[in-house]
Amino acid sequence: MTAIISITEQGNQLALKLSKFLNQATCYTLPKYASDDLKPINGKLKDFCAELFSTYNNLVFVMATGIVVRSIAPHLRSKTTDPAVIVLDEKGNNVISLLSGHLGGANALTQQIAAHLNSNPVITTASDVNQLPSVDMLAQEHGLIIDSMVDAKDITALIVNRKNVVISDPFHILPPLSLSADKKDIEGKIIVSNRDKQNEDIPFVKLIPKNVILGMGCKKDTPTEQCLLFIKATLNKYNIDKRSIALIASIDVKENEQALIESAAHYKCPFKCYGADVLQTVESLFEGSDFVKQTVGVTSVSAPAAYIAGNKQGRFICEKERQNGITISIFEVKKG
Repeated sequence: MTAIISITEQGNQLALKLSKFLNQATCYTLPKYASDDLKPINGKLKDFCAELFSTYNNLVFVMATGIVVRSIAPHLRSKTTDPAVIVLDEKGNNVISLLSGHLGGANALTQQIAAHLNSNPVITTASDVNQLPSVDMLAQEHGLIIDSMVDAKDITALIVNRKNVVISDPFHILPPLSLSADKKDIEGKIIVSNRDKQNEDIPFVKLIPKNVILGMGCKKDTPTEQCLLFIKATLNKYNIDKRSIALIASIDVKENEQALIESAAHYKCPFKCYGADVLQTVESLFEGSDFVKQTVGVTSVSAPAAYIAGNKQGRFICEKERQNGITISIFEVKKG
């Protein structure tokens, strides 16, 4: 969602023009200029920015940069949560990426608006100026989670300073880095990994792919807390970063099982179930039980469900762990 904020009549004209280009963005202006297409700014702009920050992903201000800086300053929290903030002069000659250039998308939106208006894009982030990749943009473009923004900043600084930074990416998600390093020694590393702990003796940043599927089965009415404790213990045993979990998969007779539903909610991932007829197509590949077959129609649930959910492309980190009637299989989906 995008809001365009302007405070002069000429600025309002530019705002309305931009609104059409930006998929009918919402326009705000001073109450004296308000109309059907221009909503009024409620109270002081500095106070109104609190509402804007909590509502919109992109904020486009048509006014002096100084006004914008003073107005948004009290509301800045983090580069991972702040909206993209862009500033234009009221003639649209310059489009300035002011805040959240990478993760928020301000740099990309600045380029789009400048191209539309045939105006000058002003982007000051060092990696963009030098046409070098930044860790946060690499993560955003390839759907990876940044483990530490501090590490990301440090490794990006190495890249910008043309130090020898390498990529360790067994999934072939990221493109290779093309840096002309003066030194042969590696000074930093970008690691794409779903493992929780990393052992490195040089500065590094970990980027986490969402490529782990948990196949699960459990007894009817298993307590959610029991299920969560077993998942946590299993992830710890195999050194799996919980943020890499893309899906929890099971059989359709478990689609209303609260322990599994709530476990998926806890790990902020979807919960998907398959019919016994689907799981039967691969059940012969895995250790099974006649008792389970009589109960749910397939000899095994967790491993076949994980395998099917991963489109049969990848590998098992753990084919099966059992505890208190709960089974867990960990499947790593093949990427690239």
